[in-house]
Amino acid sequence: MFADELGGGAAMKINLNSLTQSQIERRLDSIRETKGKTVVSKGWIQYIRKAMGLTIEELAKLTGLSARTVAQAQSREVEGKITLSTLKKMADAMECDLVYSLIPKKSVTETIKNKAREKARKRLAEAGLHMKLEDQGVEGAMEERVERLALKLIENGDVW
Repeated sequence: MFADELGGGAAMKINLNSLTQSQIERRLDSIRETKGKTVVSKGWIQYIRKAMGLTIEELAKLTGLSARTVAQAQSREVEGKITLSTLKKMADAMECDLVYSLIPKKSVTETIKNKAREKARKRLAEAGLHMKLEDQGVEGAMEERVERLALKLIENGDVW
């Protein structure tokens, strides 16, 4: 869904001030608010199965799987090894929606700026070494140069 909204292709132009970017940030912020409430120690399959009053055998019948497979799915979910298709099958059988998302640890804007600065510092350090070897000087404070190059990298979509 995001790929469709954002467009695709190599070296995508990045406009951190666009309406689309602010809509993405708002959407992620609303999901981020629920993040701490989404972990269930025994896993969602077991949690919802019990809330619905279903036994493993009854859920197995609803999914068309064996009781052993359902029990394994519950264990694999807790271990973080369940597939999305299995999780979806369990959700559908219990008349639930499967909600799946990737939430950046920081805002998208902050992540992009940090990556651009990181790349800019690396490029400028490499260029500085070459210039030093050639006995050439560099004008401007390093952080100013990093910020200018980072902005260009963002504008050109050359952050990663």
